[in-house]
Amino acid sequence: MKASFVCYLKEKYPEFDLPQLNELVSEQLLSPFQIPLSTSQIQQIRTEIQQYWKLRQWGTSNLAAEYDQLQLRRPENFSACMSYDFHIGANGNPELIEINTNASFLALGLDLYSFLNLPNVGNPQFDKNALTKMFQDEMSLSQTDGRTLSIIDEKPTEQRLYLEFLIYESLFKKQGLHCDILDISESEQILKDVFVYNRHTDFYLQEEKSKALRQLFNESKIQLSPNPYEYFLLADKKRLLDWNQQSDVPCPTSLLKVYDLGKEDKEFIWSERKNLFFKPKQSFGGKQAYKGASISRKVFESVMTTDFIAQQYSAAPNITFDYLETPTEYKYDLRCFAYKDELQMIVARIYQGQTTNLRTTGGGFAAITLA
Repeated sequence: MKASFVCYLKEKYPEFDLPQLNELVSEQLLSPFQIPLSTSQIQQIRTEIQQYWKLRQWGTSNLAAEYDQLQLRRPENFSACMSYDFHIGANGNPELIEINTNASFLALGLDLYSFLNLPNVGNPQFDKNALTKMFQDEMSLSQTDGRTLSIIDEKPTEQRLYLEFLIYESLFKKQGLHCDILDISESEQILKDVFVYNRHTDFYLQEEKSKALRQLFNESKIQLSPNPYEYFLLADKKRLLDWNQQSDVPCPTSLLKVYDLGKEDKEFIWSERKNLFFKPKQSFGGKQAYKGASISRKVFESVMTTDFIAQQYSAAPNITFDYLETPTEYKYDLRCFAYKDELQMIVARIYQGQTTNLRTTGGGFAAITLA
C-alpha cells in the first residue's frame, strides 16, 4: 500500500521526487482497512461537535478571568486543523477522548480518500479547495497581509508527518501564497504581519524556546492558528471539568465524567481506578497518561495533584480484519476534523497495544465507509 500511495502522491505533487516520498511515508502510516460507521453515528458526531462549540462560546463569557491570568492576548481567529477524538462505546455512541487543536493528517487524509477513490462521508463538500479556504478565512479574520504564511514546529524536518507540511506548502503556493517552514528557534525570522500555522505543542507558549513567538503574538506582530486562546477554550483538559460542572449549556452525550485529582478523596479514586484513565490537564498524544486498571500505587500517588485529571475510562472498540489471510483483532479511534462547529472529515487510527503509535502491522490511518 505504501508503494501505491507514494506513486499516487508523485503524480499529484510532481514537485516531489520518489526517493523523497519513499523516505517521508512510513511503512505503517496507512492501514489497508476501512472502518464502517452508520449514517446516524456520523450525524451524532456532527451534532456533538456543534454542542462542544456551544460550550466554547460559554467559555468566552465565563472563563475570561482565568485566561487573563496567562497574560496572553485574545485573537480574532480560531483554529485551523483541529480535531475531536472519539471512541465508539459499547452502545454504539461516540465517547469523547480529547479535543486536539493541533491535529495532523487533515491534508493527507483528503489524499487518502482520493487515493482509495472513496467519498469523504464525514462531509462530502470538504475538499482541498475548502481546506485552503479555511486558511484564507483564518488569515482574513486575523487581518494579516493575506499573502504570506509560515508553518512552525520544533525540528519540523524530523517530524513523522513532515510530508504534510510540504503538502501544505505546495497547496499554498498554488494559491499564489508565499510559505516558509520554520523551526521554533527561527521565530524571530518571521516577518511582521504574517499568519503562522502553528504546529508547536507548547500550547501556552511558556517554554524558553517559545519566548520569541510569545512576544510576537502578544504584540500582534504575528497571528497564530491554532492559538493559545482556542487551546484554552477547547483542548485544555480543565475544560472537561468545567463542562461537567456548569449547568448553562446541555452537556454533549459523549462527554465523560472527569475528576480533579487535586481535590478528590485519594482512597475513593484508588477504589475507582479500574474505571478511570489518568492524564495531565495540559497534554497531547497520550503523554503521561495511565490506564487505571494497570496503574501502580507509586505512580498513582504521583498523579494525585492539581496537574492531573481522572477521566471515566472509555475502552477502544475492537474490530477484526483478515490480515495476510489470518483473522486479526485491532483497536481503533476516530479523529474527527472540524473548523469552528463544522465537521470536515473523519479518519480512523487502527492499532494494537496501548497507544495509536502508527507502528502496528496492518494499522495506521484509515478511511471511513458507510456501514
